[in-house]
Amino acid sequence: MAAQGAQPVAPLTSSQPRGGGRRLGGFIGKYGFILPTVGVILALSIYPLIYSLTLAFCSWQLTRIGGGRTFVGLANFIALMSDGRFWFSLKTTLIFVVVSVGVQYVIGLVMALILASEIRGRKFLRVLLLIPMMLTPVAIGYMWRMILNSTRGPANHFLTLVGLKPLEWLTSSDIALPSIILVDIWQWTPFFIVTLLAGIQSLPQDPYEAATIDGATGWQLFWYVTFPMLLPVSVTVIFLRAIEAFKVFDKIFVLTGGGPGMATESSTFYIYTLAFRHFNLGYASAAAYILLILIVFASTVLLNRIRRQMDVT
Repeated sequence: MAAQGAQPVAPLTSSQPRGGGRRLGGFIGKYGFILPTVGVILALSIYPLIYSLTLAFCSWQLTRIGGGRTFVGLANFIALMSDGRFWFSLKTTLIFVVVSVGVQYVIGLVMALILASEIRGRKFLRVLLLIPMMLTPVAIGYMWRMILNSTRGPANHFLTLVGLKPLEWLTSSDIALPSIILVDIWQWTPFFIVTLLAGIQSLPQDPYEAATIDGATGWQLFWYVTFPMLLPVSVTVIFLRAIEAFKVFDKIFVLTGGGPGMATESSTFYIYTLAFRHFNLGYASAAAYILLILIVFASTVLLNRIRRQMDVT
């Protein structure tokens, strides 16, 4: 006979956390590890961006004794509209970007097509072409400054050997900008070669086989098969390189310092001059934001036009 006074057994309690605890743990697990990175980005990128935007609406001349920030509204932006030096530097930057990136793409595409074929020593050439990209821009600038030295540089020595007249590479207003473009082409053409070569090697072979059966020549294979299929890679690499070219500063700083006169003064170098030589931080911030707006607008229009063209083809 079972004992009538037996105590009821207490129900087992689950050792798992309640729903709220699980949600909190999941939140910490998902976002806890990325919060430090987000904090660094906010501190080093977003905050300076917002702070410089506030400066663009102020007058802050550090050389003025006791002068603090004074809100001036759109005065800096209005003054920039009639600043001939700013627009001349923007014109110089556009020339630099268009010529430099255009030549880099053409040479890079030709070299990529050559390296994609079965030629001897192509692996060695691929490694050799990476060397300019591995050097810092300042080191490249000083190296080419010695090469292009008008009195002791090997460039003029070579011209003299072949019976040509030495050139004032970095001190002539007519040759200084092409000289900087030459240095930029030397450094960044390998970037196009490596990227386009990877794109060519990833293309499907079926279109080539079909075109060959139809009797297509080598030029027709390139123009009607390779180039259209390589267009997305080409657009991407040109876009990325153009953005970097717009920010050119180090080579100009080392090679010419923006001179002679204003012949090689880019937009970024002019903004640097305003901020750290004239100490006019408000005006420099406004110039930087106008440059940013122009780059974003031009990039958006260009990408939309290219995207529509690619959809048509």
